[in-house]
This record gives sequence, C-alpha cells and structure tokens, in this order.
Amino acid sequence: MQKIIMIPLILVNMLPAILSADNNVISFYKDVLKTLAYQNTYDLQVKSRQISIEAKKKHRYLNLNAGVLYGATHAKLLKHHYDTTDISITDTIDIFGKNMDDIHLIQLKMKEDKLLTEIKKEKLFLALIDMITAYRMSEEKWHIKQKLYRKQVQFLKQLKAAVNVGKVPAIELTRFENTMTLSKVETDQEKQIVDRMKRQLALYSKHRAIPHLSIQKLHSDLKRFLSCSPQLKLNDNQVTQSLEKVNKLKRSWLPDAVIGANQQYNNDPTANGDNYTLSIGLSISFDGGLSHDMEKKKVDALRIQSQKKELEIQRKAQYITWKNQYETAKRSFYALHATIKHTDKTIQDMKMAYLKRYIDLNSYLQMIEENLATQDAEISAKHTMIKSAIILNTLSRGTIYK
Repeated sequence: MQKIIMIPLILVNMLPAILSADNNVISFYKDVLKTLAYQNTYDLQVKSRQISIEAKKKHRYLNLNAGVLYGATHAKLLKHHYDTTDISITDTIDIFGKNMDDIHLIQLKMKEDKLLTEIKKEKLFLALIDMITAYRMSEEKWHIKQKLYRKQVQFLKQLKAAVNVGKVPAIELTRFENTMTLSKVETDQEKQIVDRMKRQLALYSKHRAIPHLSIQKLHSDLKRFLSCSPQLKLNDNQVTQSLEKVNKLKRSWLPDAVIGANQQYNNDPTANGDNYTLSIGLSISFDGGLSHDMEKKKVDALRIQSQKKELEIQRKAQYITWKNQYETAKRSFYALHATIKHTDKTIQDMKMAYLKRYIDLNSYLQMIEENLATQDAEISAKHTMIKSAIILNTLSRGTIYK
C-alpha cells in the first residue's frame, strides 16, 4: 500500500523564502570575498608552494657543486715554483627519494594555507552577519518609529480639535507637541545611524544589495557543525606535519650518491702533466642530535593533538550558545508578537478614551512607550533568531569555505 506523506502548507510556503534568504546572504558574502581578494591571495600562496615543489623535484637529481682551486708550489730541489689548477664539479643525487619528505611537507603546508584561509573566511562571514543583522534590525526599528510618529501626527490633529472645543486643556496639547518633537529628533538620529551602516556595508560589496533577512527554521546538528570546522581540521593537519617531520628525520641518514669530475692543470716538471679524474661514491650525514630532534617532533605532535579536545569543547560551546540564542529568541519573538497584536487594539481604545477624558495624558503616553518597547524587543528577538539560524545552518553546510 502506497503511503502519502502530507507536508504542512506553511513549510512549503516558507521553503522558497528560506532558500532565498540564505542564497542572498551567501551571494553577498562571496562578492565581499572578491572585494577583499581572499581568493587571489590564496592562489598566490598555492603558486608559491607549487614552485617550491618543482624545485624540490629537480633538486633530487641536480645538485651541482663546482669549484676552482689554484696553487703555487715551491720545491727545494727545483729552481722555480710551479702552478697547479684544479677545476672540479660534483653532483649529489638523492637516490632514496628523501626529498619526497620535503614535498609531502609542502603539500601539507598547502592544505594548512587552505584551512587558514577558511578560518579567515569564517571570521569574515560572522562579522558580515553581525553587520547585516544590526543594519536590518536598526532599519526595522526606525520604520516602526516612523510609522508611530505618523500616527501621532494624525492624533495631534484630533487633539487640537478637542482643545479648540474646550474638551482638553491647552497645556496638554503643548506637552504632547514637546513629546513629539523629542521623538522626531530621536528618529532622525536613528536614521543617520541606519544610513551610516548602509554606507559601511556598501564598502564591502558594490554590486550586491544588502540582503533582506527572513525567519527560517534551524536545520543544523552538532555532528555536522563539528565536521565542517576548519580549526579542528587545521589541528589534525598540524599533527600530521609533526609526524611527517619525524619520518623525515628517520630517513635523513640514508646516503646520497656523489658523482664528480676533476680536471687538473699541472706544470710540475717532475710530474706527468695534466690529468683528470672521474669519481663516484656515497655521502652519509650523521647528526649527533638526531634522536633528540625526533623525540622533540614526537612531543610536538602529542602536544598539538592534546589541544584538539580543547578546540572541540570551544566549538561545541559556540554551537550551544548560538542554538540557545535561537531557541530563547524564538520563544520571546512569538510571545511578544502575540502581545503586540493585543496592544495595538488597546492603544486605539485608549486614544478614544483620552479624547473622551476617561483617562489622563500620562496613561496614554505610558501605553505608547510600553508598546514601542515591546515592538523594539520583538524586532531584537526576531533578528537574534534569524542571525543564529543563518550562522548554524551555513557553518553546518560548509558553503562559505568553498
């Protein structure tokens, strides 16, 4: 029997908005990466490492050493001195491929470069999310205050009419006008802050609009969050590098082949004239402190590996913090949202009650302030919820590191 899975309509409707919001943020972030030339910097690092690898490959078979030695000799049985000139060239060949250890270390360094770049990208992403959230939150709060101000302008007309017919004392009109003037000044100051935030974000991306943020579900878990952490991967890489250095030291005593040619120009009258020599042999390097160096590298590997537990705890603490912020903000948002719906109607009722002199001006103004504070808290909770969800969802997918 075929099962039919029913998906709630609200989730179906939310899905495009969720994906769109994520994509807008990621697109903005990638444009900022271009502005800051992160990829260009990393590409140059890769090119530098690749050149080093090519140099190491050539160094295995071509390690030439040339020398010229001139000597003047005085012999007791000869009337005059004689000269000798030696011209030599040698090539040291890595017959056991010891330089492959250096190449492996460079390759690990390339991976480290990539992981360090990913850490920089994560810090940049978190900073951008903070800036975008702060901007959108401030912008929404400013719009709420603008909307309230326009409503109070309409109420001011009703209040003036009530004063003209003697229903409300003129002193209360003056007091309300002073309150509105102060509100206008504060709103204008907040608009300047919003505009400044917008200009600052535009410095990072000139081709993308600042993303709009919308409520989205949390679809992250601790396992995926940890698996995408570049800091934990960097720790593993550094442990591998230390162990690779131990292997390099173990193989350092392996001999190299030395091939040489020497040409001597000799005008010693008692000798047989000029001569040349071809030679082949082995060269072995012994370092008295080799065993100590190996032990040091092993200790370094253990030391770095021991730090991973601390890094994991720190990463888990980040996850718990953001998830707790999301859940707390979510509860606050929906509680405040329900309160605001009820408060809007109450304010309208109190406005009419004041004009009919059932309540005083203080009661009406206090209700306005409480409503504004509630809306302010709702907006803060909403954007904290959105920011935490975006951070956890994005870092768990690992899209910002690519």
